[in-house]
Amino acid sequence: MTLPKELIPLFALVAASSLSLASDKAPGWVTEGPYVVEKAFSFELPLEVLANKLFVEVEVGGAPRRFVFDTGSPSMMSAKLAKELGLKVIDKRKGRDSHGAIVESEIVQADLNVGGTVFHKTPLFVADFPKTAQCLFDGVLGSEVLPLCAWQIDLSSSVLRCHSELSKLDHLDKAKKQTLYDFGYPHAPIFDIQFADKAKSKAMFDTGSPEYLAVSPPDFEGAKHNGGVGDSLSGSGSLGASLGGVAPNKEQLQMQLKTLSIGNVEMGKVGALLRESPPSLIGASVLEHFIVTLDSRSSSAYFLPYRDGPFSRSTYGFSLNFEESPTVSLIWDDSPAKAAGLRVGHRIASINGEPATTSCEGIRSAMRAMSEGDVIELTWEGGAAKLNRERTLTD
Repeated sequence: MTLPKELIPLFALVAASSLSLASDKAPGWVTEGPYVVEKAFSFELPLEVLANKLFVEVEVGGAPRRFVFDTGSPSMMSAKLAKELGLKVIDKRKGRDSHGAIVESEIVQADLNVGGTVFHKTPLFVADFPKTAQCLFDGVLGSEVLPLCAWQIDLSSSVLRCHSELSKLDHLDKAKKQTLYDFGYPHAPIFDIQFADKAKSKAMFDTGSPEYLAVSPPDFEGAKHNGGVGDSLSGSGSLGASLGGVAPNKEQLQMQLKTLSIGNVEMGKVGALLRESPPSLIGASVLEHFIVTLDSRSSSAYFLPYRDGPFSRSTYGFSLNFEESPTVSLIWDDSPAKAAGLRVGHRIASINGEPATTSCEGIRSAMRAMSEGDVIELTWEGGAAKLNRERTLTD
């Protein structure tokens, strides 16, 4: 399976990559869970990919729920579901969302049945998910579950595997082994990255990010100073929303990195996006090319290639926000969308001949249309166009 190619700023999906504890003292719930009673366990879950997100089924409260598997976020649950289950609030914490806004979240604990294995006392940040997110998922299976087992993300077979014994997993013998860093709760996986001989850093492996690499400002400056940045492409608009609200409209930047290495995995030229703050994020697009195994218990990870590059995204050159109405939220220069006259703020009337709406079915239909195929037809007030998907920043 390949990830959808269109860059959508996630229609205001919850993105909590930077949400962390505001104080240095760890509360009790950090060490109480999650835990698994059985010493030996394993499971394999189907992975569904939609709008650059990885979805799995998690049973909570005796019923199956749809969760996002996101290695760059703590585990989360919608406020609606937490209320439905009557979960007790055990704490409140302040932190920063993925755009740097300060937010306060309630904390609950729940037993999550994942593939027949129960993750007891899993801490979950409770959030008022935006309407769009509520149409798509009930929660986030986040990074604090990573130390429970060896995890293998295999989009070539559309499965997510977990095994208490790393050696029992396939796809390790010919994979490149490298160091995985775990700096404590919420146990997000960190890797060494290199842009040039004198431009080295560390990046979070964040399956919630759709990019190959979202580069922090300090890493961008370091790569640029050492000759590691090639062509670039400007845009304008918002990169989406997270717990603190919609990110403001501003100038955006894509670039081609002349070379990128993740540990000992040399990728060569890679398309990247400039993000607002550290750290840099290795995103889910990498999973289109590598079966990735994470074992934080042994501080190791394995990357097995199954598809060659190019390591750049193809796009129509625009993104949408569906919170109030189907609205263009981001436009890239020199793109099919900009050439057709589409601009930030335009309200989309139809997509591929179907009315564009903010109903759950309308949102899902729009996401499928933007993710599948290489041509899309749009109408908006004062315009209409048929756009062809194009790959950006390629030689």
